[in-house]
Amino acid sequence: MMNKYFNKYIKLTSAISLCLGIASLSVSYAAERTNQTHLDPVSAAQIELGRYLFYDADLSKDGSMACASCHKQRHAFAEDNKTHPGFNGDHGIYNVPSLANVGMLKTYSWTNQHITDLAKHALVPITGTVPVEMGMHGQEKVIEQRIASNACYQRLFAKAYPDLKAPKITMTTITQAIARFEGSIKSFDSIWDKSQKTKQPLPSEMQEGEKLFFGKGHCASCHLPPLFTDQKFYRIYDQITQDIRTPPLRNVELTAPYLHDGRAATIEEAIYAHDSKNTSVPVMDKQEITAITIFLKSLTDYTFINNPAYAMPKEDCIK
Repeated sequence: MMNKYFNKYIKLTSAISLCLGIASLSVSYAAERTNQTHLDPVSAAQIELGRYLFYDADLSKDGSMACASCHKQRHAFAEDNKTHPGFNGDHGIYNVPSLANVGMLKTYSWTNQHITDLAKHALVPITGTVPVEMGMHGQEKVIEQRIASNACYQRLFAKAYPDLKAPKITMTTITQAIARFEGSIKSFDSIWDKSQKTKQPLPSEMQEGEKLFFGKGHCASCHLPPLFTDQKFYRIYDQITQDIRTPPLRNVELTAPYLHDGRAATIEEAIYAHDSKNTSVPVMDKQEITAITIFLKSLTDYTFINNPAYAMPKEDCIK
């Protein structure tokens, strides 16, 4: 069903090339998930270290914010506010994006197309100034000292970087470990994924929306499976002053509000925001938009949001 819509509306050269392309993508993502369960000890140690750091508020100025303060697992590692204020109350500029499958993306922010290293992107909330988030600009040595003074972290870093000469605890290794954890966050176990794997149709209530998504609605021209983003930058309505990256739609049911500034409270509002003058999305009636919204719920991965491997460690790194 999906291939038919793609062949007709996305204008790929042939049904055969489409099948080969989607198959190769499916194989690559399956391989990613398989590799995640067969990691070498050092890689596993780096991911576990990164998990502790991701949930550690000592990376912020006053110990009040961690990466997880904005990226909450129950919201697919996004959050339910338009933007998140910094530790000092500075208003956020952008809606918090989901971290699902973030390690498979090419760039890591709504607008800056030049941040292509996930470890470097980890510095943005920690040390950034526009806006101030975690408030540690110019305080990199303070972070290193805080972490290095912790006996538990000393052991975790030694295990994660066994071949690295001292000092092992630096901003480089800290952000690398956070990136390793974030890159391990995978979401490919939704109803839609199961349907693709088994070649069985979606539940009947989702089928009309699927047809519209891959057909008349032209949604898939930008929200391309399997990540449901083409990772390109657009201006979908006139009020936008800079190009905005196409957000992935996996787990979109859990990541409200929507759009880069959180202005859309619902999925329906986000769809309506796509100006037909600026995009290939046609004007659709309320019934059609409701159907697409119902289909998008097939992308929710409940295994992902309840996976203990991504959750806060049971104990702080204090021992």
